[in-house]
Amino acid sequence: MNRLFVSVIVLVGLSLPAYAQGTAEQHAACQEDAYKWCPHEVPDADEVAACLRKNMKWITPECQAQFPENQKKR
Repeated sequence: MNRLFVSVIVLVGLSLPAYAQGTAEQHAACQEDAYKWCPHEVPDADEVAACLRKNMKWITPECQAQFPENQKKR
């Protein structure tokens, strides 16, 4: 139950414009990083997202790619 709750928080906290509700890909990419780097920010979605951003150089490349500022321009 706790993992599900954090997963929802992470997905909402990422707030990607096209994926405001979050996707399975975002969930898979950032769940472990949220637990590893931001456990004390839960349940605040904004704080989890801010924490992941602060720890950007340590989170996985897959999670980094979920943030708009890290998405490649086309």
